[in-house]
Amino acid sequence: METQDLQEGATQPAAPVAKRTISGARRLIATALLSVGMMAIGGVAIVNAASPAPSSAAPAATAPAGSSGTQAPPANGANCPNM
Repeated sequence: METQDLQEGATQPAAPVAKRTISGARRLIATALLSVGMMAIGGVAIVNAASPAPSSAAPAATAPAGSSGTQAPPANGANCPNM
């Protein structure tokens, strides 16, 4: 009888698919590693942002602190009052 059912086009039920889940201990370890890694990356970002070392593209001072406020005209000859 079984061979007749298969020959007539009846399909067999699909085999159940095993779900892959992470057990409690593995989940705890994965969460701990992820949080430690994110804290380390955040700490590095904070240290780099608060570094007292000047950047390589620091602007140079244009006038000394005790100057009278008068400046020489620019080299290209333009007379701009904002400079």
